[in-house]
Amino acid sequence: MNPDFIEKYIEEYGRDVYSFCVYLTRNTKDAEDLYQQTFLVAIDKGELDDNQNPKSYLISVAANIWNNHKRKYMWRKKKANIVYLENDDMEQLAENEETIEETLIRRDEAELVRKLVNRLPDKMRIVIIMYYMEDMSVNEIARALDIPEGTVKSRLHQAKNKLKERLMKYEG
Repeated sequence: MNPDFIEKYIEEYGRDVYSFCVYLTRNTKDAEDLYQQTFLVAIDKGELDDNQNPKSYLISVAANIWNNHKRKYMWRKKKANIVYLENDDMEQLAENEETIEETLIRRDEAELVRKLVNRLPDKMRIVIIMYYMEDMSVNEIARALDIPEGTVKSRLHQAKNKLKERLMKYEG
């Protein structure tokens, strides 16, 4: 594969793939390893194609690598929770005219949701991340994980119910 194409895919999809890897592994060291393995496998297979939704393909490669090496990652993972902010808080304040209190509340809510998602069983967590964070369709997730669409829908439904239940307990 041409190095220019590799750079193009890394520039366009690298951040999304890395974010997905962080959510899967729950720490930056393992996420970096998974991220690199994802691109190495994708390059090695030579199946990256602009007409075939490369982001979805890269996310599915990362998910498959994660599933194949789950025990290794579970043994090595650390307990530190990592919270990434997508934009600088000051920029958001200027753009949205949000108060500092509103920004802190929104950040706390997002952190709570991340923690609750991280506590889901892997099967549900992976599907939730692929659907909501990576904007993958049910069909794309099913193909990526090599499971039926009905299973993806079921896992999404179960995960949403668990998250709703846990959020209700937290509010109560």
